Amino acid sequence: MIYLILPAYNEEKNLIKIFSKINNLSIANKFTVILVDDCSTDKTYLIKRKKNRFKLIYKKHSKNKGLSITLESGFNIIKKRLKKNDLVVTMDSDNTHPVKIIPNMLNKMKKTNADIIIASRFLDSSKINGLSIFREYLSILAKYIFSFLFPYKNLNEYTCNFRIYKSFLIKEIMKDKNFFKNEDFNIAVKIILYLIKKVYNIRISEYPLVLNYHYKIGSSKMKVFKNILLTLNLIFFKKF
Repeated sequence: MIYLILPAYNEEKNLIKIFSKINNLSIANKFTVILVDDCSTDKTYLIKRKKNRFKLIYKKHSKNKGLSITLESGFNIIKKRLKKNDLVVTMDSDNTHPVKIIPNMLNKMKKTNADIIIASRFLDSSKINGLSIFREYLSILAKYIFSFLFPYKNLNEYTCNFRIYKSFLIKEIMKDKNFFKNEDFNIAVKIILYLIKKVYNIRISEYPLVLNYHYKIGSSKMKVFKNILLTLNLIFFKKF
C-alpha cells in the first residue's frame, strides 16, 4: 500500500488538480490518500464526495493547527495500519509538486534500495519555475548551511517535503509524542535531521524535481521569517 499524506489549508482548487493527477497515474488504485484539512474556510470538505480511483480518508481539524501538527495528524491515522512493505508519500497540497514523478521516484527507490527518496531541487536536471529571487536564494543558502553542518551521503535537499518513506521510518518518528509540537514549515528539516541521527546507516536517494510555483492557485501559507527563526532554533539547539 502507498499512503499519500496531504496536509491542506484552503487549497480546494489546488486539491482538485492534484486529485485529477493522482487519478491519471497507472498505479492510482494502489494509493490511499490521507487528506488532513486544517480547518479550511473554503470548500475543501466537498472533495471527499468525489469518486476517485484511489481510497480517500478525510479528517478535518476543529481549529487551525499549522503544517507540523496537520502532518502529524496524517501520520497518526496510518501508523497502526502500516505494514512492513508499505510506503508513505508526503507532499504539499498547493499543486507545486509534480504528482507524475511519483512512479519514477518509486522505481529509483527500489533500484537504489533507499529507505527514503526526496524530490530534490539540487540535481543537474532539477529546475525551479515561478519562485521569487529572494525565496530561491534562501533555499540555496539553506542547502549549503545544512550540507556543511549536517553532511550525509547522497543528501542535498533538506527542506523539501516531497518525499517517499519506508514505513519503519514513520514509526520511528512517531515514537516521540512531542516531535511535531512548536514547529511549522520547518518540520521537513527536523524530520530528515532526526532520521540521519537516529537511524543507523539510513539509505537516502534523491530524484530531480521540477518545481512549478506558477501552477499554484492562491498565495503561499508559509510565514518566511517565522520559519527562518524556527529553522535556526533547530540548528543551534539541535532539537531533534
